[in-house]
Amino acid sequence: MTENNTSPTPEEMGAKLDEEIKETVQDWAENPQNTDFDDLDRRLDAKVRRTIAGWVGADENADWKEIGLKADANTRKAIASWVGTDETADWPTITGKVENRIRLNIASLVHAEPKAEPGAEASWADIGTKVESDVRSWVAGLVGTSHDADWRTISNQVTAKVKDAFEKLRHTEKKTDDSDVRRAAQRISIEGEETSSQNPPPASPVDPAGQIE
Repeated sequence: MTENNTSPTPEEMGAKLDEEIKETVQDWAENPQNTDFDDLDRRLDAKVRRTIAGWVGADENADWKEIGLKADANTRKAIASWVGTDETADWPTITGKVENRIRLNIASLVHAEPKAEPGAEASWADIGTKVESDVRSWVAGLVGTSHDADWRTISNQVTAKVKDAFEKLRHTEKKTDDSDVRRAAQRISIEGEETSSQNPPPASPVDPAGQIE
């Protein structure tokens, strides 16, 4: 466990609370006179409340509302320090600072520039415009248009490429069909010639008168 003047880790908190709850329940169970479950609830509440009050820096006799206010103040102070604002700042100021930091980091990541006067911070609209422009330029390069082409031009180019691909496929299939027809006709012609060469010519008629002479 960490020292009393430092905040324990979540693992240490869980282990400590688990230990205290088990000790309280065991002590309650070992005393037959304390058979009232309401008494057990009160003892558990007091034990856990004092422990958490010590963690957040509240008085050990503080109620849950005071503990919650102290925890909120500690959390707000820590986050305010992290985002670079005054420790006494309220939540709207802190969340605004957080949003500003996130926006500036994303703007730097995508190289977004403000459309307003020089020196101004990039807005979410500026970031969205830059991202859209980068994506559009990338798609334009894929389909073979200029990088500054608009979406309509890109769409027309994609449509033209698809139509061209189908036309080429259709002509290829037609050529294949014509070749098959020609090959079939050639086979028929060759088979016909082979059949003719295999059959002997018909015999010449014999003249009986010539045979008698």
